[in-house]
Amino acid sequence: MRPDESDEKGKARRAESGTGPAAAPDAEPGAGAPAESGPAPHTLEPGSAPDAGEPGSAPEPDPLEMARRLAEAEEKARENWDRFLRARADLENYRKRVDRDLAAMVRRGKRDLLTRLLDVVDALERAAAWERDAGGRDAQDGGDDAAREGFALIHRQLLKVLSDEGVKPIESVGRPFDPALHEAVAVETREDVKAETVVEELQKGYTYGGEVLRCARVRVARPT
Repeated sequence: MRPDESDEKGKARRAESGTGPAAAPDAEPGAGAPAESGPAPHTLEPGSAPDAGEPGSAPEPDPLEMARRLAEAEEKARENWDRFLRARADLENYRKRVDRDLAAMVRRGKRDLLTRLLDVVDALERAAAWERDAGGRDAQDGGDDAAREGFALIHRQLLKVLSDEGVKPIESVGRPFDPALHEAVAVETREDVKAETVVEELQKGYTYGGEVLRCARVRVARPT
């Protein structure tokens, strides 16, 4: 037997028993083949705008929609401005009303105080009138001149305080009777008057700031 025949028989036996050298695996399809090149990606040139149909490009604004939004914004601004003006006017009116109410309250308080002070003035004037009527008797009895001067000084100071606060006496005697200024407590008929005239003042009246603080109590004469 030739050597080459024995080698062929040995290879055949090894192939049947599976002990021969492993067959080389089949190569993967396309392995080692050059990759096919696809289309190149689209790139923008510097300074060029994207096409309207390309993804990521902003749509062009609608002029009608922009005009509508602008009109709505202007209307809203006008409404807000009107609200601001009304709120400011309401605040100003409220401030003025509070100032008026406060001034009226202070004025009422002053009127009440001044009216009570008028009672003190009346008492001092009655004391002075009594002193004048009894002046002769006091002179004979050696009356206290210092006390009389003290009362007179208090009376003058009180009248000055009232005058500084705007309190003024109402002139009544010899004036025509005015029901807004005078309170008639007695009426008589006389021939020497042509109209209702105040002939005697029983209690002095006063005004405060142009308003009657207290009417004068008077005696009135009517023509016959």
